[in-house]
Amino acid sequence: MEPVAKPKKKIYLVALTVLVFLVMTAGVIFLFCPKKTCLFQKSQTETASGDLAIFSESPPIEIFSLASVISRIDSEQKLIFVQHPTEPKEIKVMIGDQTEILKIEFPFDPANPPKGETTFSPKLTKITIGDLKPGNHALIESDENIYQKLEFNSVRKIQVLP
Repeated sequence: MEPVAKPKKKIYLVALTVLVFLVMTAGVIFLFCPKKTCLFQKSQTETASGDLAIFSESPPIEIFSLASVISRIDSEQKLIFVQHPTEPKEIKVMIGDQTEILKIEFPFDPANPPKGETTFSPKLTKITIGDLKPGNHALIESDENIYQKLEFNSVRKIQVLP
């Protein structure tokens, strides 16, 4: 007659094996499952408060300024054309009554800047569209998003380098 303890050992051994298997399976699922489909992690909508918007894709690109070179000027129509930064195109910039045109002037010759650690403040002088020339480097600031636009209507400020 065999002792009764051996069948209990088999049950404990089987139960322990099943428990270890379940814990290991849960660990593997937790570590390797994609965030969107994981059963153990909350979804983005569950973790965000009701007032926050969740973007499933990246937010839209917004650009409000452009540094470029003036290619031509139409003073009568109050237009300047600048070179597109990446393509062989021109961008049409409409100058409104509220557009401020400024020339930046340095207290030294930009071709021969001072040596050492010198601090300075550039002088800003108001100019008109008649003072602009093709080849001037300009920083154009807009009130509207100008991303991928070839025509700017709402121009706040144009700064021209010497």
